[in-house]
Amino acid sequence: MARATSTRPESNRRRQRWPDGYDPENTRKSLIASALELFEQRGFDRTSVQEIADQARLTKGAFYHHFASKDDLLRHIQEEYLQAQLTAIQQIEADSDDPKVRVAQLIRFSLTSVAEYRAHVTIFYQERRYLTGDLFAEVTRKRGLVESAFAGMIADGVDRGVFRADVDPRIATFGLVGMCAWAYQWLNVGGPLSIDEVARQFSAMVLEGLYA
Repeated sequence: MARATSTRPESNRRRQRWPDGYDPENTRKSLIASALELFEQRGFDRTSVQEIADQARLTKGAFYHHFASKDDLLRHIQEEYLQAQLTAIQQIEADSDDPKVRVAQLIRFSLTSVAEYRAHVTIFYQERRYLTGDLFAEVTRKRGLVESAFAGMIADGVDRGVFRADVDPRIATFGLVGMCAWAYQWLNVGGPLSIDEVARQFSAMVLEGLYA
């Protein structure tokens, strides 16, 4: 399939200019924001580097100054979402050692992150097949850390007699992650139920099934 390209001449493209001169951090953020919107709306394979640069009001040169390729940018988006999860998990572990509280907080965070990082989540699940080689391996490694942390909290509850002994922590993790992640398809932040209420109902279902 042919990729869409911009028909505007180079001289007419609007470019981002920063009041204090070149700003690497804001340039990078603009490119990421542009890619998030375009990848979510059109898909990774139907979005060109030129379109990402155009929407950010930057040049392709600026793009390649920050990212080696479109694949590299996709990898960054994936890792940004995974790193947010890892940071939240560390905070949950620091805040409480009660397995029930930890799992409930994991569910709440997972749903909150779907709302806060909806574009990241959509791209993570729909576009990650385009990553290959070392880029895929690094994302897979971080995803493994997230899943291991989830499973570790459930295993801790099993070991302490809080959760059922016949529960396989890895299977429970797959169910928990899948249930929360799929919310990106239907969760309505402005709907009649708040994220906290959805999290409460999810927690009730999950914890009732886990309790010893």
